Amino acid sequence: MSKGLSYKYSGTKGHIISVASSLPSTPNRLLKNGWEDISHPAQKAAGHWELKETSTGLKMRYDKKVPGAPGFAGKNHYHIYNPNATGNKDLYLDKNGNPTRKGHANSHILPEGDE
Repeated sequence: MSKGLSYKYSGTKGHIISVASSLPSTPNRLLKNGWEDISHPAQKAAGHWELKETSTGLKMRYDKKVPGAPGFAGKNHYHIYNPNATGNKDLYLDKNGNPTRKGHANSHILPEGDE
């Protein structure tokens, strides 16, 4: 099973929407605002961070852009894990807090100021 499946989250859908609408281009601001870096060192070295909001338990993944790469790989983006996921078909939440499958365009949430 994936790391994002079935974790405790004490917030609301409105909170998820609020978080998704104000993500910074890099996770540094999140870390200053009470988020915890729970990344595996090798994963982080490859540009993939795992983050957890300490106050609610919300988890998300940050993927650093790969310069020149097509699509979302070429843009900094986030994935918010679905705390009620049952597998890859509903692994993530979109920017409106709705379940979406792994790999779907809606699972990629662009930070503030990015297209």
